[in-house]
Amino acid sequence: MNKHLSRLLAGALATALVLPGAAFAAELPQTDLLVPAALSPVTPAPDSHSSDPLARSAQPTAQTALTVDERVQLLLDADAGITSIQYAMMDSGEIVESGVGGVYSKQENRLLTTENLFGIGSTSKMFTTAAMMRLADQGKVDLDCPVTDYIPEFTMADERYQDITVRMLLNHSSGLMGSTYGNGFLFDDADTQAHDTLLADLATQTLKADPGAFSVYCNDGFTLAEIVIERVSGMSFTDFIHQEITGPLGMAHTKTMQDDFDRSSIVRTYNPYAPDQETPTDAVNIIGTGGVYATAEDLCRFAQIFTGEADVLTDASREATFHKEYADGQWLDVENNTVGYGLGWDSVDLYPFNLYGIQAVTKGGDTLLMHNSLIVLPEYGLSAAVSSSGGSSAYCQMLATSLLLDQLEEKGIITERLSALDSFTPAEQTALDADMKQYEGLYGDSTSLMRLTMDDAGTLTLTNAYAPTQAQTYIYCGDGLFKHETGALELRFTEQNGRTYLTYRGYSAIDGLCDVVSETYYLEKLPENAVTDEMQTAWAAREGKAYVSVTDKASSQLYMSGLPMLGIGTVDGYLLSNPLTSGSRADVAIQIPMMGGRDTSPFVFETIDGAEYVHYTDGLYMDISAVPDIYTGTQSHLTIQPNGYNRWYNLPEVLDGKTMSIQGSESTGFVVFNAAGQTVNQSAVTGDTQVTLPGGGAIVFCGDAGDRINLTIS
Repeated sequence: MNKHLSRLLAGALATALVLPGAAFAAELPQTDLLVPAALSPVTPAPDSHSSDPLARSAQPTAQTALTVDERVQLLLDADAGITSIQYAMMDSGEIVESGVGGVYSKQENRLLTTENLFGIGSTSKMFTTAAMMRLADQGKVDLDCPVTDYIPEFTMADERYQDITVRMLLNHSSGLMGSTYGNGFLFDDADTQAHDTLLADLATQTLKADPGAFSVYCNDGFTLAEIVIERVSGMSFTDFIHQEITGPLGMAHTKTMQDDFDRSSIVRTYNPYAPDQETPTDAVNIIGTGGVYATAEDLCRFAQIFTGEADVLTDASREATFHKEYADGQWLDVENNTVGYGLGWDSVDLYPFNLYGIQAVTKGGDTLLMHNSLIVLPEYGLSAAVSSSGGSSAYCQMLATSLLLDQLEEKGIITERLSALDSFTPAEQTALDADMKQYEGLYGDSTSLMRLTMDDAGTLTLTNAYAPTQAQTYIYCGDGLFKHETGALELRFTEQNGRTYLTYRGYSAIDGLCDVVSETYYLEKLPENAVTDEMQTAWAAREGKAYVSVTDKASSQLYMSGLPMLGIGTVDGYLLSNPLTSGSRADVAIQIPMMGGRDTSPFVFETIDGAEYVHYTDGLYMDISAVPDIYTGTQSHLTIQPNGYNRWYNLPEVLDGKTMSIQGSESTGFVVFNAAGQTVNQSAVTGDTQVTLPGGGAIVFCGDAGDRINLTIS
């Protein structure tokens, strides 16, 4: 990389380790509210200017004063990047609410309707669950048989894989690392690579826990379940769900990227890093994990499977999906939560419905561009679905919850609005108990590394180990309890299975919608990791370096956020929460149930043709310092490498402002970055074959092995 860009990146990497999958961190678990690293424990109301965040949520019954349209507008005005919302509610087989808000497109004069499709992200996992339970009802699958019974060639570099059952795929307890979905999120590209290569990718991986030990969110489990369904049924997953689910239920507006349908029926999406830039069609190709597109009304029709109003599953199979699967492994003893896995479901006892003794099951989904929440009240035949372009499934869940509470109140099933707010009391600081000091040290989850310290006055400080100026403080209130100064966020320590965890309990609300309570594992305490002098020398040579992806297609959505890269920084023998185990490896060691331990991967370095590369999940990244300058003459050509790896080049300052014309085959494409590492042109987005070059930037060419690309500079 050119010197200017190298200096810029080095400065950024000195304070934070950059992961290419970070943009997906809010996806598939369900909601940003589940990430306790957020400094604010209460989501502020968009129209509130109160200096006291608790004051904004002190009267949760205020939500009854708003109409559905007003609530939708509240979300559109929430500065969350939402451009369109679609919602529906069904009561005993009848759609009783259905509507939209926002626009189909910022540029096109086209009406947004209830028949437009939205990507529902991980709510797709419920289609996988329903399909698997359908096969179980037909006697073709036994949930408690090993996956290898159905996929004989499934293997891993860890003998424990033979103990993984089908049930474990659906309840997130398989022990798989998490998310092997490179090139699964594309623009206008139905490439099934992520699905097709999963078995080969898993064959090189180990497990992070014994199968069945605990449930931690796992995308790969559902892609593997998708493959089981295909093997057993002898059909593609898309064809099977249409034959067994969407067809019988009359769900004409539910599709996948493997269907032939009018792609313009999908609402427009926008680059979250450049909000006025409309993207090509969203294409999520890990279908059983997150690749279904549907309307809110169709999702309510789908929900009839779980209210017993649709003849798709037996009552025994339907009710089995509601079982508290999470309780069969390591878990926290909590009263209210947004996470409590059943089969497929994120929660089988969702707050605040549990306060009324009403079982509510929910599944949410987030891709980079679209979001969804589906909530079902099986006992009452009620369901609500909300989707959005932009925003978060957290907002979708809040609106769906509000719709259902309104309906319950209108029917006289509930007579008042209940909240857990009163259980969060103001923080009153007391001196630190002496035995609390034992919990000081380094803590981590799958995406962060934090240093925890305490002073004698009773203040706990959590500092980002890569950015020491980023810190959170909590007040000791006695009996092992620390609170945020508002009282709306609480931390405790717990010891389980020989490990120490920092746990989190928090309250969030948006006036006019509803409140959310989250109780979860937050971070795991990391033991000291002794590093030999030889190892230290090897890792010191990588400190502050960046490694760029050579495997992401030109149509990959990951380019939206800029350079797809890994940044390397170690602290006290750790790379993130991975302990350094040799001069070329940092392995996975944390075991955090729920969400904090999701999407783990070792970092494995090797030298290829004189350049250092790092393997992370199913991606491969090349040392950015090995990137050559591009030829600055008027005519040149390049060929995609025999291994199919992308070709990266620096753009010297002498090229600033010049025009490059690029000619290649249909399989080729390119992405241009400026000196700050920001994406300025992605051919899959703009359709350009000519681009004005930024001096000091970089360009990556992608395609199939052997593809020739001709370049002209003028």
